[in-house]
Amino acid sequence: MKWVDYREKLKIGFDDRKKLEMLTAILKNYVGNVVEENFDEDSYFRYCQMVGEDYLDFNQPYQNLQYSLDKAKSIYELVAKYIAFYNTYSLQYTGYLYNVVDKEQVLRYLKESLDKLNIKYEIIKDEDGIFVFPLGAKELDDALVSEPLEWLNDYPNARKTFANALRQYSNGSYIRDVADNFRKAFEDFLKEFFNNNNDLNKNKKEVETYLKSQNADPQLIVMFVALISHYYLLNNEVAKHNDKMDEKYLEFLMYQTGMFIRMLIVVKNSSEN
Repeated sequence: MKWVDYREKLKIGFDDRKKLEMLTAILKNYVGNVVEENFDEDSYFRYCQMVGEDYLDFNQPYQNLQYSLDKAKSIYELVAKYIAFYNTYSLQYTGYLYNVVDKEQVLRYLKESLDKLNIKYEIIKDEDGIFVFPLGAKELDDALVSEPLEWLNDYPNARKTFANALRQYSNGSYIRDVADNFRKAFEDFLKEFFNNNNDLNKNKKEVETYLKSQNADPQLIVMFVALISHYYLLNNEVAKHNDKMDEKYLEFLMYQTGMFIRMLIVVKNSSEN
């Protein structure tokens, strides 16, 4: 059992502040004890440029990094800083051998630390780098976010837009932009899926025809196409009137996008097996 789980079973709760303090200590200890030799002045300078902090030269680079991590005001800021450290981290020679701590170990340690503290974040990699995604319900995130993102490797335009929408969502970007990028991700997916250049509304008929060809239940087809119609209309409203979409409903829009993509890929994969 994780120590956090044990505490919670004893009714000794953890709030975000306590988890921030614990995660900060864990990551600072790791930086100081494991990666000291592989974070030089050049790496630290690039880190400062990335996070927008003053370059300090009165300590060892890894000590300055620890100081920077210690200043984080939220879990999200702390994780973002650690990822900036990961991005600027590079192996240096130690005698005749490389230090055993490689970049992937640095990233894996963050994932393990988040898991130990029951902090619901996922680290997602795409062609633009790495970003942090705050998780909702694990079952939904696995099925409607993580898996569709993985399956979209065969649909590069849609994957790039979907990843961008997830990044915007995790950053709390402008609601209209986030909603529109989820819509565009699904639209791009349909274009690549059907190998055409139709917009989302026009491709509804292609979806209907395809599901019929796969012997889908007629009522399921009616419901699925109707959902796409409502999804399309909702996004048009959000694009025209940003105040029509409350930020807390963006999660639903995200899951709906993943559901559409997942449904069609599952049907296609099943027909090919």
